[in-house]
Amino acid sequence: MSKQKIKVLVIADYLGRSNLNPVRPEAAQLFGLQQSGEADISVLCSPESVLVDYYRDNGLTVIPHKIDGKLSLKSIRFIRKLIREQGFELLHLFNSRAISNGATAAIGLPVKVIAYRGQTGSIKRYDPSSYLNMLHPRIDKIVCVAKAVELDLRKHLWGSKDKLITIYKGHSLDWYQAPKADLSELNLPDDAFTLSLVANLRPRKGLHVLMEATHHFPKDAPIYTLLVGANPDDPKVKEMAAKAVDPSKVIALGYRNDAPQVSGASDIIVLPTTKREGLSRAILEGMAYGRAAVVTSTGGNAELVKDGESGYVVDPSDAPALGKAITRLWQNRDQTDAFGANARQRIETIFNVQQGIDKHLQLYKQLTGRQ
Repeated sequence: MSKQKIKVLVIADYLGRSNLNPVRPEAAQLFGLQQSGEADISVLCSPESVLVDYYRDNGLTVIPHKIDGKLSLKSIRFIRKLIREQGFELLHLFNSRAISNGATAAIGLPVKVIAYRGQTGSIKRYDPSSYLNMLHPRIDKIVCVAKAVELDLRKHLWGSKDKLITIYKGHSLDWYQAPKADLSELNLPDDAFTLSLVANLRPRKGLHVLMEATHHFPKDAPIYTLLVGANPDDPKVKEMAAKAVDPSKVIALGYRNDAPQVSGASDIIVLPTTKREGLSRAILEGMAYGRAAVVTSTGGNAELVKDGESGYVVDPSDAPALGKAITRLWQNRDQTDAFGANARQRIETIFNVQQGIDKHLQLYKQLTGRQ
């Protein structure tokens, strides 16, 4: 008699944009769990999600349903009905609306609830909205994307801290085989040293710190900053770029479908986040292309980038340190190349898909008593 599979209902309502690599690491882990033969995964998601076809092509059952609102009575009733009628043992929730509606729907039902936590900050014991999120009393386990995220959340959690666990997002080098972007249209000088900042450029992503850091580059250094995701016509972006030591060396490329390939074509990648960071996908992608990185110690990026081996880690908002780290990489190209090779190896050996699959399967078994 074959062993019964663990029945899991995942709520992962990513919409996203069309992209050359639309598969999220979370989705790849779900595929692996399904293919393990030990879990039966169903995914509740918006019919508009770019991942619907990927889920189905990899053998996952898709339940089309769009959650409207932080607490939707319609969605709560729908999720409760699914749990009861299909006998789901685990409810795995991947974003804010999924957590608030899914965990509430699970009240009084014999299902274990797992929530995903992807960044530091924004959870407070005295904030009522936190009790619809990470502090929801119905959550049995919280998977944190990095140890820094776990430690941050630990400060705000009531009762047992055992519900927290860190599982790194898994990436595959196979996802990054597309040719690097062609930057020749930028008409940069032959000795140009390019750094790419791939981000939505909210204030916490630290563009203002990077612009201040340019004042700590050696005079006339041919270091060019490529801003991927920044609208070149945005007055705020223009104002910020004007604060660089040489604004002509700051180039806003706008939104790019080939953002990972732009990182791969750059000499290094940079993310000067000031607060509330997790495990940056942009840095993971750039490292997979063999690029050295300069990041700050906020959130999990300090775990992703090993200081002095695959790049440099500096303190948040420390513009002189950021400028010095970038300068060191410009001045020593051989070291930069070695850091890039080490970065790629870290993705392959530590932040790979299989480790995420294995640890999630172990967690599933633990919660359902299959061990």
